[in-house]
Amino acid sequence: MTKRLKSIALGGLMGLLFASCSQPSLIGTWIEPAQEDGITGEIGFTLLEGGEVLPINMGYSEFKTWEKNGNKLIFNGQYTGTNPHYFSDTLNIVELTDQNLVLEQAGYTVTYQKK
Repeated sequence: MTKRLKSIALGGLMGLLFASCSQPSLIGTWIEPAQEDGITGEIGFTLLEGGEVLPINMGYSEFKTWEKNGNKLIFNGQYTGTNPHYFSDTLNIVELTDQNLVLEQAGYTVTYQKK
Protein backbone atom coordinates (compact mmCIF):
# COMPACT_ATOMS: atom_id res chain seq x y z
CA MET A 1 0.00 0.00 0.00
CA THR A 2 2.90 2.36 0.64
CA LYS A 3 4.10 1.90 -2.96
CA ARG A 4 0.63 2.74 -4.22
CA LEU A 5 0.46 5.98 -2.17
CA LYS A 6 3.90 6.99 -3.41
CA SER A 7 2.81 6.37 -7.01
CA ILE A 8 -0.34 8.45 -6.52
CA ALA A 9 1.61 11.29 -4.90
CA LEU A 10 4.26 11.20 -7.63
CA GLY A 11 1.57 11.23 -10.32
CA GLY A 12 -0.10 14.24 -8.69
CA LEU A 13 3.17 16.14 -8.49
CA MET A 14 3.95 15.38 -12.14
CA GLY A 15 0.49 16.65 -13.12
CA LEU A 16 1.07 19.91 -11.22
CA LEU A 17 4.48 20.30 -12.81
CA PHE A 18 3.13 19.85 -16.34
CA ALA A 19 0.18 22.18 -15.65
CA SER A 20 2.49 24.92 -14.37
CA CYS A 21 4.70 24.63 -17.47
CA SER A 22 1.87 24.97 -19.97
CA GLN A 23 1.79 28.03 -22.20
CA PRO A 24 -1.08 30.48 -21.62
CA SER A 25 -3.69 30.36 -24.38
CA LEU A 26 -4.12 32.96 -27.10
CA ILE A 27 -7.78 31.95 -27.39
CA GLY A 28 -10.05 34.67 -26.02
CA THR A 29 -10.75 38.38 -26.23
CA TRP A 30 -7.80 40.78 -26.11
CA ILE A 31 -8.43 44.52 -25.75
CA GLU A 32 -6.61 47.78 -25.21
CA PRO A 33 -8.29 50.99 -24.08
CA ALA A 34 -8.71 53.49 -26.94
CA GLN A 35 -7.72 56.85 -25.49
CA GLU A 36 -6.45 58.79 -28.51
CA ASP A 37 -8.02 62.14 -29.42
CA GLY A 38 -10.79 61.79 -26.86
CA ILE A 39 -12.00 58.47 -28.27
CA THR A 40 -13.20 56.12 -25.57
CA GLY A 41 -13.95 52.46 -25.75
CA GLU A 42 -12.04 49.31 -26.44
CA ILE A 43 -10.21 48.09 -29.50
CA GLY A 44 -8.84 44.64 -30.02
CA PHE A 45 -9.87 41.23 -31.23
CA THR A 46 -11.24 37.85 -30.22
CA LEU A 47 -9.20 34.81 -31.25
CA LEU A 48 -11.38 31.74 -31.69
CA GLU A 49 -10.35 28.10 -31.90
CA GLY A 50 -10.05 27.05 -35.51
CA GLY A 51 -8.24 30.24 -36.53
CA GLU A 52 -11.12 32.72 -36.82
CA VAL A 53 -10.73 36.34 -35.66
CA LEU A 54 -13.47 38.73 -34.60
CA PRO A 55 -12.22 42.35 -34.71
CA ILE A 56 -13.39 44.82 -32.05
CA ASN A 57 -13.60 48.45 -33.22
CA MET A 58 -10.61 48.02 -35.56
CA GLY A 59 -11.85 50.49 -38.16
CA TYR A 60 -11.26 49.49 -41.75
CA SER A 61 -9.01 46.53 -40.94
CA GLU A 62 -11.15 43.41 -40.78
CA PHE A 63 -9.14 40.50 -39.43
CA LYS A 64 -10.52 37.20 -40.73
CA THR A 65 -8.07 34.45 -39.67
CA TRP A 66 -5.10 33.99 -37.35
CA GLU A 67 -2.33 31.50 -36.78
CA LYS A 68 0.61 31.14 -34.42
CA ASN A 69 3.96 30.13 -35.86
CA GLY A 70 6.65 29.96 -33.18
CA ASN A 71 6.68 33.37 -31.50
CA LYS A 72 4.83 34.97 -34.43
CA LEU A 73 1.12 35.83 -34.55
CA ILE A 74 -0.12 36.11 -38.13
CA PHE A 75 -3.37 37.88 -39.00
CA ASN A 76 -5.01 37.65 -42.42
CA GLY A 77 -7.81 39.98 -43.35
CA GLN A 78 -9.21 42.64 -45.59
CA TYR A 79 -8.81 46.40 -45.54
CA THR A 80 -12.20 47.89 -46.43
CA GLY A 81 -11.35 51.60 -46.60
CA THR A 82 -10.14 53.43 -49.67
CA ASN A 83 -8.20 51.04 -51.91
CA PRO A 84 -9.68 47.81 -50.45
CA HIS A 85 -7.24 44.89 -50.41
CA TYR A 86 -6.39 41.69 -48.56
CA PHE A 87 -3.47 41.70 -46.15
CA SER A 88 -1.35 39.48 -43.95
CA ASP A 89 0.20 40.97 -40.80
CA THR A 90 2.99 39.20 -38.90
CA LEU A 91 3.60 40.35 -35.33
CA ASN A 92 6.16 39.21 -32.77
CA ILE A 93 4.74 37.84 -29.52
CA VAL A 94 6.90 39.62 -26.94
CA GLU A 95 4.95 38.41 -23.90
CA LEU A 96 1.99 36.10 -23.33
CA THR A 97 0.51 35.59 -19.87
CA ASP A 98 -2.98 34.74 -18.66
CA GLN A 99 -3.67 38.50 -18.43
CA ASN A 100 -1.48 40.22 -21.05
CA LEU A 101 -0.47 39.86 -24.68
CA VAL A 102 2.33 42.12 -25.90
CA LEU A 103 2.78 42.31 -29.66
CA GLU A 104 5.55 44.09 -31.58
CA GLN A 105 5.97 45.02 -35.21
CA ALA A 106 8.64 47.30 -36.67
CA GLY A 107 9.56 48.74 -33.27
CA TYR A 108 5.94 49.52 -32.30
CA THR A 109 4.64 47.62 -29.25
CA VAL A 110 1.02 47.19 -28.14
CA THR A 111 -0.13 45.61 -24.88
CA TYR A 112 -3.53 43.91 -24.86
CA GLN A 113 -5.37 42.72 -21.77
CA LYS A 114 -7.46 39.57 -21.69
CA LYS A 115 -11.10 40.33 -21.10
